[in-house]
Amino acid sequence: MNGNGEKGKRILMFCVSFFGYEKRLADALREAGYRVDLYDERPSNGFVGKVCVRLGLKAYQGVINRRLKKIVEENRDGEYDYVFVVKGEAMDAAQIRLLRQAYPKAQFVLYLWDSVNNIPRGKEKLPLYDRVLTFDPMDAQTYGIPYLPIPYGKEPARQPVQEQCRYDVVFVGTAHSVRPRVVKQIESICRENGRSCYSYFYSPHKLVYLLNKLTNPDYRYLSKGEVHFTPMSARELYALYGASRCVLDIEHPKQKGTTTRPVEMLPLGKKIITTNTYVKDFPFYNENNFCIVDRDDPKFDVAFLDTPYLPVSDELLERYSPRSFVKALLPETED
Repeated sequence: MNGNGEKGKRILMFCVSFFGYEKRLADALREAGYRVDLYDERPSNGFVGKVCVRLGLKAYQGVINRRLKKIVEENRDGEYDYVFVVKGEAMDAAQIRLLRQAYPKAQFVLYLWDSVNNIPRGKEKLPLYDRVLTFDPMDAQTYGIPYLPIPYGKEPARQPVQEQCRYDVVFVGTAHSVRPRVVKQIESICRENGRSCYSYFYSPHKLVYLLNKLTNPDYRYLSKGEVHFTPMSARELYALYGASRCVLDIEHPKQKGTTTRPVEMLPLGKKIITTNTYVKDFPFYNENNFCIVDRDDPKFDVAFLDTPYLPVSDELLERYSPRSFVKALLPETED
């Protein structure tokens, strides 16, 4: 998958396919003038392949190596200036050595859009790269690496705040941990007060859904018909956000810092109900736009939905833009 840029410098990018975020980051680099060749980090997005990568099975390393060799062969026409890996779940020392041998002049950059503890042998992988950045401010402090939040996408240039919305509260996300229960409890409060809600629960595979049904007590809040096995497209997602007054945000229990949603909502002008207390530490936080609830007992005053959204400044919006992301990721980038 190729992309041309005026800057002329080439980037070989590896990133898992996930709700269009991989395209968001690649587009940000292309907008900055880089030539980007984007590949999924995983050899396969099938259930077995995902499990093998997640468990770090040594028997699967041969599959990963063969695919990397094929990618190198496809791109043998020139050198890369950067090898850019996002998350690095499938990349161990053997794969990085293979790529360094193929592209000895390239700088290797790792961007963590997940917490180190959520990546198999995550801590061991940090020294494999020339530059490492993370979206998790707690990991930034723990491991002494730069903090860089995931930017909002190209699609949502600053939007006027809508007075009339189809939904009061929406949730779109993977159906993990306590999310089913918290979403349903928030929806119950909303509907008791005459408010409209919409939720889209995603599961990567039916076997994952069945496993959660057997092991996760909070899955009793969901019926099978409420779980989708295809992620919502970016176009559908932004259309839904545009028709909503407020977005529900529930971080993974192992995650620190903030999720992507608060940043994504900055140009869209949407309020957020969140279980994440860390959001108070971010410069875009204010009590008018954010309602923090207890994940164990998620109660809130629906009057929060009626107060107007307070837009952030242009300077703060630029701080979380794709352009600012690339400048921090690759400091050589010029305006």
